Amino acid sequence: MAVRDYPCLRLKPGREFPLLAGHPWIFGGGVASFPAGCGAGAVVQVLSSDGGFLGVGTFHPANTIRVRMFSRKQEALDRNFFSRRFSLLLAQKRRWLPPDTEGFRLVHADADYLPGLVVDLYGGTAVFQVHTAGMDACRKTLVEVLCDPSGPVKAGCVVERSDVEARRQDGLKPRPAEVHHGEVTGPVLFREGGLSVYADVLAGQKTGFFLDQRETRLRLKSLAAGRRVVNLFSYSCSFGLAAMAGGAREVLNVDTSSAALDLGRRVFSENGYAEDIKSGRVRFEAADVFDYLETKKEELRAFLAGGLLVCDPPAFAKSAAHLEQAKKAYTGLARLCFELLAPGAVFITSSCSGVLPDAEFAAVLRVAAGRTGKKVRVLSAFGQPFDHTTLLAFPEGPYLKGRVMEIIED
Repeated sequence: MAVRDYPCLRLKPGREFPLLAGHPWIFGGGVASFPAGCGAGAVVQVLSSDGGFLGVGTFHPANTIRVRMFSRKQEALDRNFFSRRFSLLLAQKRRWLPPDTEGFRLVHADADYLPGLVVDLYGGTAVFQVHTAGMDACRKTLVEVLCDPSGPVKAGCVVERSDVEARRQDGLKPRPAEVHHGEVTGPVLFREGGLSVYADVLAGQKTGFFLDQRETRLRLKSLAAGRRVVNLFSYSCSFGLAAMAGGAREVLNVDTSSAALDLGRRVFSENGYAEDIKSGRVRFEAADVFDYLETKKEELRAFLAGGLLVCDPPAFAKSAAHLEQAKKAYTGLARLCFELLAPGAVFITSSCSGVLPDAEFAAVLRVAAGRTGKKVRVLSAFGQPFDHTTLLAFPEGPYLKGRVMEIIED
């Protein structure tokens, strides 16, 4: 279908300026008119109030985000469009990767003007998720482009992980994990910062790995030498691995999932730390983190004297309706962590709840530190890495926020 064949949606006067600045969303209040019978996910031309062409997007009538933009050019959303966009993103992102790193996010949804789509690359394996009705209508084309051996991605294996509840917001059901190309029977191995790590692309969290903490792991590696390290919510233990690679004295990984910890053992062994597991220098504890912090408080306090604590919890707030409850949970968790730490210890923590602003996350940490009587120096603040694109014109996009802190003497 040519662009001229897409139905036209017209904006109210003055509502085009955020779009022109690069914002990828049009909210319902900015729409003056749209074609009758235009269903969820329909591709539309977006016009200014005076009829000027502004771009192409998908229409979502039941959402406050009424249009999600794909392009400000007159281009149809066909196979050539996706091939060009993937090629552009590959060129833009690969040049910023750290040395000896194969895992990164190729497509970060709306911020990369491919709304409703995530594509992560783990070496020769591409894993994608489709969240919206507009992108779901493009699934066949996406699969063709991603699986094309002569296409821009050239993935040996292509896996779909559209098994996410976020799809229900657009009237879609989660889909089971599916291998579209190649053969995948379990976690796939790839390189990150000179280390070998696994992504559980068929059954793991997100698309199988937390790529958004890559730069934090590099920071941790530079701080770990000679320290005992506790890695909470460890999942497959990549923070713990970075700590060992940085010269940590001992590493303790804690997670509720025994399967994730088993994968962590594989990761450590793959990188030459099998003997350290046998000796107890690297340990794994399957436990609820909140309970573990309460019941093992004295042991952890002694272990962490002058040590380093990493706490990377799941998103406690996935919508604004849960924000206040989530802030209480984050505050309680941070308080339990601060209670373990004496002067000289380092504390790295973060939140991936997009509805929790950075300033409110800082307030949570401030309250928790105050309740435990700790004096804390912030060594650095961090957010999502470059491949999880942050646009200057899109303040709603950033979701990851964190702090590297040091407990200091009164």
